[in-house]
This record gives sequence, structure tokens and C-alpha cells, in this order.
Amino acid sequence: MMKRFFYFLLFPLLVSFLYISCVKQKNYPIVPSIAFKQFIKYDTVKNGVNTLCGADCIITFKDGDGDIGLLSGDTVPDLKMVYLYKGTDGKFHPYDQNFTEPGFDTLIFHYSVPDLTPQGQYKALEGEIRIQMHTIIALPQHTAFKYAIILCDRAGHYSNWAFTDEIPNP
Repeated sequence: MMKRFFYFLLFPLLVSFLYISCVKQKNYPIVPSIAFKQFIKYDTVKNGVNTLCGADCIITFKDGDGDIGLLSGDTVPDLKMVYLYKGTDGKFHPYDQNFTEPGFDTLIFHYSVPDLTPQGQYKALEGEIRIQMHTIIALPQHTAFKYAIILCDRAGHYSNWAFTDEIPNP
């Protein structure tokens, strides 16, 4: 009788142990990785002309140590978007503004991601970041453009570059 009771107790414990050991922990590198997901344009019509007035750019990310986003007091933006225009050669190029300021030659937009560090022991995380672009610069001489995006975590690790799809200039 005691032996049977022992097996009834042991079986649920064994099943529980197997279930817990099969739950996979997320195991990502500590260098963040990003991918482009979607670009949602917001157009307005003025005097019969479509005008691109804003957009949401959505990227996905993965990070092994969860140090994505700025902490309170951080002032340096951690996400950068570079404007690229489609040239007559069919390739995308950074826009040269021909400014007289040394070192300034492209349209770069800086954004700050809020702190996304998860609570608890396991810090690996994945998710989406929605970049709300309130102003879109689509230069009239460019038939199409896109953005190159890069993310930097708090340890100074830069992600890969992600590129939006080609965006036709309205």
C-alpha cells in the first residue's frame, strides 16, 4: 500500500519536473538585433494634393540582456533613422545637404526609446518599437525614399542596420 502511494506521489512530481525542464528560456545575444516590420503613412489632402504628414515605423527587436531604452537622466538618443533617397541609378543613397557645417551630410533623425528592461531574473526580451514620426521629409526631387535604422543599447552595443521598404514620394 505504501509503495502504491509512493508511485502516485512520484508520478505527478516527475511529470511536473519534465514540464518545467521543457519550457525554453529565451537565449538571445547581448547585442540587440532589429528588423523592419511596417511603415504606416498618414497623408492629408490639401488643394487636391496628397501630402505626407506623418508616419509610424514599426521595428521588431531581440536582446539577450534586456538593456534596451533610456533610463531617467539619459539624454543621448538611442535610435537613429537615416533618410535614403532613390537615385537615378536605382540605388538608395544618403542625402547630402551640402551644409557648410563640417561632418554634417545626411538627414538623420534621433529618437529615444523608453526603458524596456524586464523585471525578474531573466532579462532576455523581444518585442516591437513603434517610432512615431510626426514630420516626414520627403524631398520633392526624390521619387522614392526609405530609412536605415539602428538601435544602441545602454552597454553601447549597436544593432544591425534595418531598412524600411521603399516608400514612394507622394
